Amino acid sequence: MHEKKEHLNLTALGNAISTFKDALNEYRKDELNTYVRDSVIQRFEYCYDLSKKMLIRHLKTMGESDLDTQSLADIIRLGAKKGVLLHSWDVWSIYKDNRNATSHGYNETVAIKIVSQLDGFSKELDYFLEKLHRYHDH
Repeated sequence: MHEKKEHLNLTALGNAISTFKDALNEYRKDELNTYVRDSVIQRFEYCYDLSKKMLIRHLKTMGESDLDTQSLADIIRLGAKKGVLLHSWDVWSIYKDNRNATSHGYNETVAIKIVSQLDGFSKELDYFLEKLHRYHDH
């Protein structure tokens, strides 16, 4: 008898990724538009935070336990090992540092640096969402 997999609702994550990518595309059209850049950063923050939560939920559906006591680095490494993340902690630590930098007040130089690194994050999100759909949409 097969165990029934817990279904994760991926709608919020899919919508968040879509609006993040829309904002990033708009920013690429006019990189001097600070309003759009700020929107991209806010959407990055939301996608980053939601992705972490969804990764933990997904790993729990795969039978992983004790995630509440593990570091974020260990959880990301586990997600990469399980094939649900494109990159491991070496790359995700950069995303974490960027996320932390956004919460310490606005700095235009930091904002420009963060936005310049978001194409890779966008690819990571696409990969992550695709893997989640493969696992949970059956």
